[in-house]
Amino acid sequence: MGKLKDFMEVFKVKQTLLLLITGISSYLVGLRIAGKPFDALSFIAVSLSMFLTISGTTGVNMVLDADIDSLMFRTKNRPIPMNRLTRRETLVISVLLIAIGLICGLLVNVYVATAGLLGFLIDIGVYTWLLKRKSPWSVVFGGFAGGMPALGGWAGATGSFGLGGVMLMFLVAVWSSLHIWTLATYYVDDYRKANIPMLPVVYGEKRGVQGSLLVGLLVLFISSAIYYLGLISFWGYVISVIPLLLAIVFLAMSLRRGNYRDASFRAFKMVNMFMGLFFLLLALS
Repeated sequence: MGKLKDFMEVFKVKQTLLLLITGISSYLVGLRIAGKPFDALSFIAVSLSMFLTISGTTGVNMVLDADIDSLMFRTKNRPIPMNRLTRRETLVISVLLIAIGLICGLLVNVYVATAGLLGFLIDIGVYTWLLKRKSPWSVVFGGFAGGMPALGGWAGATGSFGLGGVMLMFLVAVWSSLHIWTLATYYVDDYRKANIPMLPVVYGEKRGVQGSLLVGLLVLFISSAIYYLGLISFWGYVISVIPLLLAIVFLAMSLRRGNYRDASFRAFKMVNMFMGLFFLLLALS
């Protein structure tokens, strides 16, 4: 039971489920737009593909970042830094999950599997290995990995990468920068200690807030475009953007008051609420 709990922590189950919600919602919206009936087997295969590839990719990320995690207060008690799991066993299980997830995707269509593979390659190859320790703009590129479940869910329903799927992918990709930069501004000392060049570490907390504010406005624009495409209802759109607007207000006010860290943490909570609400109401539209 202890091992299972540790693997759930390694796979960041809460974050994985949030990304899974984006994929499932995109799948359901794709069915509605394409005018196709619900297929239980296809739905299960797409959901399993996304859940397993996201979990496996997160596990590989944990293996590669174990040295960083051991230095940061927020992450030092994770299973690998605390030696509750070894890097080897985590890597083996993670790769196995990714392989099974890609096979599940292929059972639906090649686009679902492609989205899962791209998510892995971008997250591990581009974000973690190539940019994370070198550039404050790593999250901008890495965010596209987080958008792949939405693209894959849409493709699972429609059989292709369409405009709707691309827009939903962009929403999650851009939101990821907002999610990470608000958190990094609050935990700036942690990232500085681990020598990770996040935006607020390299350019200061004020720049972290300014960057988050700019991205927040971009997320608002993309979500509005998704509404105008007819993918989400009017009330679904209005209700879901309320937390996003609050986050934007918190960030804007902090530029006058100077309470960058506190405002960023409050904004972090709101932008996460926005993402969950938006895709939940998207599916219900």
